[in-house]
Amino acid sequence: MSDITGDNSRGRGVFVVTTTTFALATIFVAARLISRFGIVKNKTWDDWFVILAWASPPRRSLFWIIFIAFGLSFSIDYGTSKGLGKQDVHIPQSDLPALHQAEYAFTILYNPALMATKTSILIFYLRMSRNTQNLLRIASYVTLAVVNIAGVVLTFLNVFQCRPVAAAYSPNINGKCMSIVTLFLCSAPVNIITDLAILVLPIPVLTGMRLPQRQKTVLVFAFALGIFVTIVDVVRIYYLQQASADEEIILKPTTTVTSGRLGTGVDFAWNASTALMWSAVEVNIGIICACIPTLKPLIKRILPSMITDQPRMDTHKTVSLGSELRTSDERRNLSAAAPPALSPLPEAQLADPEAEMYMMDFLTTPGMDPATVGDRVARTQTAYTHTTANSTYFGFIDMKRPKSMIKTHGMESFKYCTVVTVLFFLWGFSYGLLNTLNNEIANVTHERTAQTLSLSTAYFGGYLFGPLTVGQWILRCGGFKATFICGLCIYGAGTLMFWPAAVLTSFPGFIICTFVVGFGLSVLETAANPFLALCGPPQYAEYRLLLAQGVQGVGTILSQLLAQKVLFDDFNDNPSLIDVQWAYLAVALFTVILALFFYYMPLPEATDADLQSLAESLSIFPSQTVGSTKLPLIYTTLSLAVFTQFLYVAVQECQSIWFAPLVSSLTLSSRLIIKVSDYALLGRTTYTLGRFLFAHLCLLFPPRLLLLTTIIGGTIFAILTMSLPLDGNGISGPALVFFFFEGPAWPLIFAIGLRGMGRWTKWAASALTAAASGGCVFPFVMFAVQRINHKSIQYSFCVIVALMALGAIFPIYLSIFAEARHQVDPARLPRIGDGREDRDGRSEIPIRKLSRGFGVLFEKIHLGKASQEGLRVEHRERNVDWRGSDASQA
Repeated sequence: MSDITGDNSRGRGVFVVTTTTFALATIFVAARLISRFGIVKNKTWDDWFVILAWASPPRRSLFWIIFIAFGLSFSIDYGTSKGLGKQDVHIPQSDLPALHQAEYAFTILYNPALMATKTSILIFYLRMSRNTQNLLRIASYVTLAVVNIAGVVLTFLNVFQCRPVAAAYSPNINGKCMSIVTLFLCSAPVNIITDLAILVLPIPVLTGMRLPQRQKTVLVFAFALGIFVTIVDVVRIYYLQQASADEEIILKPTTTVTSGRLGTGVDFAWNASTALMWSAVEVNIGIICACIPTLKPLIKRILPSMITDQPRMDTHKTVSLGSELRTSDERRNLSAAAPPALSPLPEAQLADPEAEMYMMDFLTTPGMDPATVGDRVARTQTAYTHTTANSTYFGFIDMKRPKSMIKTHGMESFKYCTVVTVLFFLWGFSYGLLNTLNNEIANVTHERTAQTLSLSTAYFGGYLFGPLTVGQWILRCGGFKATFICGLCIYGAGTLMFWPAAVLTSFPGFIICTFVVGFGLSVLETAANPFLALCGPPQYAEYRLLLAQGVQGVGTILSQLLAQKVLFDDFNDNPSLIDVQWAYLAVALFTVILALFFYYMPLPEATDADLQSLAESLSIFPSQTVGSTKLPLIYTTLSLAVFTQFLYVAVQECQSIWFAPLVSSLTLSSRLIIKVSDYALLGRTTYTLGRFLFAHLCLLFPPRLLLLTTIIGGTIFAILTMSLPLDGNGISGPALVFFFFEGPAWPLIFAIGLRGMGRWTKWAASALTAAASGGCVFPFVMFAVQRINHKSIQYSFCVIVALMALGAIFPIYLSIFAEARHQVDPARLPRIGDGREDRDGRSEIPIRKLSRGFGVLFEKIHLGKASQEGLRVEHRERNVDWRGSDASQA
């Protein structure tokens, strides 16, 4: 037998940690048995059958969980006696068969143990939320399905990892095996997602409770363990990554998932021992978390003071749920006065002697009369989350209820817009990372140009489906906050999906996760862009959106710097996506925190009625038409805005993809001053500067004129980029200026197209966001020009020129038709006695004041009376056109 205490052995540490955590789990399970069987006295024969864990209370899977956990821990402890934790040269040949058998037993038992533990917790959530929290029940059912389906599939893959099966634990038998370490790494995102879901799901319910201090301490301890389990999972992944790297499986184009056999890698017992230890810790701590909510009857018997606050010395009243006990009359008055935030639990259900220990009961003070349970719970429900006319209370968070979105001004608008701008930084960061990552993935997997372009197509394909399906439905039915949270969840799932794709270097996997990331970000953008356009004075919509989009550009720059200088700094010497995997894991965890933040952050909303009222206050009505035609004004403007947005994103993506190849193709006979990647980074910087500069120009000039300027300037410099016979250094000049003019187009088009849409504003936001799908089409068109017509990359920029020229239709339309100008030009909401707007309701921006000043000057130098009268008639006729016959009478 091998010695686990050798100088070069990790076996002793693995043995001690595994045994200690299993002993702690056993103590908590024993306490649960005493609580359930000895005190509550409620057990059934089907406690022994794991299959009943699907449809029964969590106590019925208890024995199965502990037996699996025992087998899991025993297999590791036994393995340490046979060489687990040692390097190959220190393991006797006679111990190898037993070591392989112990490792094989661990791989079989790990997923069932984890599945049973998580199932126990989730079914407890279902018991806790029965007939009350429908959202928690639905989410728990979904998570339960994911946990069990993934657990069953992974268990079968582990059992049949080799053909024949005996080859998995008998190296002398020839067989075809998959790499079990690679399989564990690929399944890591499922574990992390379900861990986070189990941790986050009850938080809205629990934070809504007002609890005694000692019960809060117990609650914090239980959730601290839950967070610890998630951290342990991440640590486990780190050591699995090391073991996988030592097996030389990751990121080898010629390697397949069937290239490795369990335990046959170099020093596998040494490298994998720590990962196996942390796997056992994850399971054992999970069991402890599952047992804690059932221990109240036992604690109430032996240590009642542990969960009961002492009465105050100055009164004889008992404190419970953060409030003093009242008489029955006071309780009835309190229950009637407070608006019910949650529907109370039925009394009969709580009085059921065979009912599982509910979270509500676990978190209340023991010793209450059962006859008052119904009244207590009804009172508790009103104490969870109570509202007043001016505030919303979430247990430990007391915040003012926000106004309607269209009524926010000043610092209030700034506060909310700043919070939402964090989302712009998030998807700017993701976009920049994906841009750099696509090129490196192409190098790792030896993809062709068409395959690299298809990654971009997948990303913007998500923009086509996300806003028109999930985005618009949640925005209309649930509001802006719900859309933010949903988009963050989808986006976080997409970033975690990148992990198995990177482990397997699977191109289809990269396509899928890129699509999901784009889908999630598009759902976010469906709400974020209109939120900024609407939250505050309407005349500054373009200004707010341009600033936020500038922050998005900053996120893109930072992510590209991170990718080029850190993640892919030594990529040519050591091609690996490991650093990117960890970066995406960090982003996924950040999205969970951000989603929780948005859940508790009170954000203003806007109903369709509010938005219609806003449009009518600006004298914009659905019945208005364009000029003498019968074309409806607001729908014509929206259609042209969507068309222009489609063209613009096509231009943006074409320029982003083909700029670096253009510079490289023109540098065959010369030398670049800086690297191509630095030129691309410089282009993104000028792109961002353009957004910040045009944001301030919106305070001086009408946005429609600025949009026309960006399109004309972009067209001119696109022509120069296509036609000038310069080398790579020279051609970068007009290309960088093109980036500058290109930057402000998206927010200008979005804000202009959204203005005046009334009750159709949310549908319009979805359509404008879906127009970003233009980025999935035209990069292939440029590629076709190069390959089919055998033209140079520089010549293919004629596609960008054509797209920019077509985009000029929209601002020209806005400038020609007076009705369109009235719709889209910034206007201050009319206020009695304000005096800061002119007679047609347009805001007094500096350019208008200057124009009015010139008019006064011309009058003083005695211009012709006819000219003055003509101007007044023209102005009066415009009023008739915009406001109807009543305007002239006014």
